[in-house]
Amino acid sequence: MFLRTMMVLAVIPAMVFSAPAVGTARMKVGTVERWKAKQDLWKPIGNGAKVYQTDKVRTGEESEVTIGLQDGSAIRIGEKSVVEMETLFEPNDEGGFETKIDVEKGFLNFAVHKLKSKKSKFIFKTGTATASIRGTEGYIGGEDVFFAGLKTGKLEITPNGSDQSVMIGAGETTFGRDSLVVVKLASSGEARFAKRLSKILADKSKSVKDLQTELQKADSTFQEELKEEAKKAATTLPENGFIVTTGSPADVCEEGLSIDGSYRTADENASLVLKVGKGYTSNNLIHATDGQAHSFSEKIVISDENGLWTADKATLEFKGAGITSSKTVDLHVNKACAEVNTKAPSVVIASYDSLRCVANVSVGEMKNDAALLAFESDGSQVSEETVTKNAQKRLKLQKGRHEYVVRVEDQAGNKTEVSKKMGCYPNKRFPIDVLGGPKEILKVPPPPQDFVDRITQTLQFRIRIPENDPEYLYKVTVRQAGKVILQESLSQIHTLDYQIPVTLSRSTRNIIDIEVVHKSGYISRAKKEYEVR
Repeated sequence: MFLRTMMVLAVIPAMVFSAPAVGTARMKVGTVERWKAKQDLWKPIGNGAKVYQTDKVRTGEESEVTIGLQDGSAIRIGEKSVVEMETLFEPNDEGGFETKIDVEKGFLNFAVHKLKSKKSKFIFKTGTATASIRGTEGYIGGEDVFFAGLKTGKLEITPNGSDQSVMIGAGETTFGRDSLVVVKLASSGEARFAKRLSKILADKSKSVKDLQTELQKADSTFQEELKEEAKKAATTLPENGFIVTTGSPADVCEEGLSIDGSYRTADENASLVLKVGKGYTSNNLIHATDGQAHSFSEKIVISDENGLWTADKATLEFKGAGITSSKTVDLHVNKACAEVNTKAPSVVIASYDSLRCVANVSVGEMKNDAALLAFESDGSQVSEETVTKNAQKRLKLQKGRHEYVVRVEDQAGNKTEVSKKMGCYPNKRFPIDVLGGPKEILKVPPPPQDFVDRITQTLQFRIRIPENDPEYLYKVTVRQAGKVILQESLSQIHTLDYQIPVTLSRSTRNIIDIEVVHKSGYISRAKKEYEVR
């Protein structure tokens, strides 16, 4: 029965997945195409299309597209650019996640959430440099001339062929060919400014000093334009309608989502509602219809529990005085935030096979999430891999019986682990070596008259299992004339070498049977016959 419980009748097949999805394309403008690995063909993609690891995305002139990543971060690929989604949430040598995006041509804007672990990395590559960030917002690109700028956070850039890094912070932009120049620009990190910057730096006839002057002029012009836009927005509240003051995109983390703005209407039946994803519609945000300007504010909890954490936009809809209008705010939902990512993934050791030495693990509650799956044996890590969806995983067991721990931890640090003692006993043949061979003739003179004719002998044998460890044995049984004279099982077995005293009879066949059962279920037998003369 022990052996039968140790052997699993069916093994769940390991599921084979394609490359994990990087994210979703949205806010496409103009011509946007995707190149998939092994197809060697560019095909158009539209809003809602899934983009996968190793895919390339290409944009045409006056074109752009935003790729929303699984952790809520986003990149907006500018015009005439080619970007490869090289890796996403891959385990690195330091025990964290690593995401790497290759800007082969052109530029992109990024809004990357702060990484939870110091061991994790988010890396951008261009043809001239590599940049590592830990959560920030800005732009990066350039072909002949590298450039990068930050609105928030920090960025460490290492030019190709150099071991010297350049660090920039919020409000700073760096550019250069052979070396990098850092300048302070109020427009650093602004998405629309990146396009102007890339066009200025494309002029190969200008020196670095001239380019710096051009950038500063462009920065001043852009800031003046922003001020004019702000003034216009403040005075353009329609008689029946609304404006939104919340910036787009809106970062969503521990404080949830807050949408603010102003409205004005004299229609008593007017309505203004906020919709987020498919699961949330607010009450009417209009509380006064006197034709005067009034403010509104709506706060929403965004989490995996309420299903809103996959939403990529919030939409405000106004109806009143025969007018219908709507506006959207793009969302960056940070799935590394504990208030957003509240549900821990699940993990179960579904079964294990002691003969094939594999355990079958089921990982659940992983919809729209990413996690590290770690496998430990007796406190030492055996393996680690990334999971981005519910999955069945087959894990290899080590020989012998060990205490295993399977742990899954998502981006927000939600952790679940299970432990189980499991054995690995491959089915291998093994012999039993009996000292003196299978038959031995003993010449023992008869005792004097009136003395008991008692003959004793020591039976010696060795169990030659491949592992050379009694831990792998289930039972050892020795019988003489069908009667059990020794039986040990499991923890009682401490050796592979046996010396057992036996009592023999004269003028008869003294047959001793040895049976050894391996934990794999394999049974080895040996026989010893003594003849006393």
